Amino acid sequence: MTDTLTADTLSNDDSIGVTFDPFHGDQLLDPYPVYERARAEEPVFYSEKLKMWYATRYDDIIAITKDPVRFSSAGAIDVPVDHTERTQKAIAASWIAQGSLTNNDPPSHDVIRRLVSRAFSLRRVATVESAVQSVVDKFIDGFERDGRVELVHQFNFPATLQIILDHIGVTAEDPMQLRRWSDDWLGINHLPMSPEEQDATMARLLDCQQYWIDFIEERRARPHADLLSDIIRASDQEDTQIPVLQLVNVCMTLYVAGHTTTTDLLSLCMYHLLSDPEQRRLVLEDGANIPRAVEETLRVDSSVHALMRTTTQEVVVRGVRIPAGERIGLLYASANHDEQRFPGGNRIFDLRHDHSAAHLAFGHGIHFCIGAPLARLVARQAISTLFRRLPNLRIGPEHATAYVVNPIHRGLAELRLEWDVPRTPQA
Repeated sequence: MTDTLTADTLSNDDSIGVTFDPFHGDQLLDPYPVYERARAEEPVFYSEKLKMWYATRYDDIIAITKDPVRFSSAGAIDVPVDHTERTQKAIAASWIAQGSLTNNDPPSHDVIRRLVSRAFSLRRVATVESAVQSVVDKFIDGFERDGRVELVHQFNFPATLQIILDHIGVTAEDPMQLRRWSDDWLGINHLPMSPEEQDATMARLLDCQQYWIDFIEERRARPHADLLSDIIRASDQEDTQIPVLQLVNVCMTLYVAGHTTTTDLLSLCMYHLLSDPEQRRLVLEDGANIPRAVEETLRVDSSVHALMRTTTQEVVVRGVRIPAGERIGLLYASANHDEQRFPGGNRIFDLRHDHSAAHLAFGHGIHFCIGAPLARLVARQAISTLFRRLPNLRIGPEHATAYVVNPIHRGLAELRLEWDVPRTPQA
């Protein structure tokens, strides 16, 4: 019988689990050396700080994603954080506790995915290409003559926000209010907060809940020719009607996943391309390298670093015994660097690599990201247009590399760029 390890036997002062801290310092700036060490020394480790397990190797993560019975996706986006009893009760009674796509298991997951899948099919996404281009051009029009831009907040956020709202059929009077609710949802799930901060955040998220309930009721009474109306109509035709709070979770999941990760993908891809003169030259000389740049970014520096599973029974992963009811983070970002799967391409961003068919940036199995076709389309068109319209595009001298603090998502806090503005001939 093979010996197994537990959290207690893995813990020592120098273990990965004790030193793992994705929130600060060198690990926030560059987590990949820690992932590399983990794959070699502790491919499955227990994080003392986050009170959960992590899997780091490609093959182990693939096996877990193929086993939804023993590894539940309920709570897939929730990192164990200390909530007050009042916050726990408020979450349990709200849309946040409802499973829809990412945080759900069959058979409920299968019903929701069937409702939503047509909205993000390759065929339907192809029909919005001109609409995406119009949004991209509109926002670039706003700063093209300035010669400089902070890309994350002046372009990435507002452009991807409008694209996803247009795609699913939401006309918001205050789109940034939706953005603030997105930040609140990610914050309550992922970040430590004081009791006062939890109360304030939950109050705002209940306002968000009422916004979507009103939206759903309005679309039921007066359907539009849009995708959310189609989803709501189809949900009412299911044998068991989908509860309204679950529909709220669907709406928020589509909206948040549809712009947050694409925003980060854009900033990370542009940063990698502009940080290396050779990679920049390759995309300038051949636009066919832009799709490859998107895929290489997804592999080398994925905007989704991890999602969670919960063990439904005692399991053994890579010789480590994990009890039932434990959380385990699937470190997709580590798997995408696994030397056994990507020989020679561990930590190198290089457009001459072609690992697009193998990376796990969009997940794997029944939870493969339903919005992947749209994210790829937006990234390709945005990057192509930025390089075409902004001559000699480069990272500006005021840029300071800093990453958003989040144990699941990875993105730049800002990206300051500049370019050459042609002089306007004088009359």
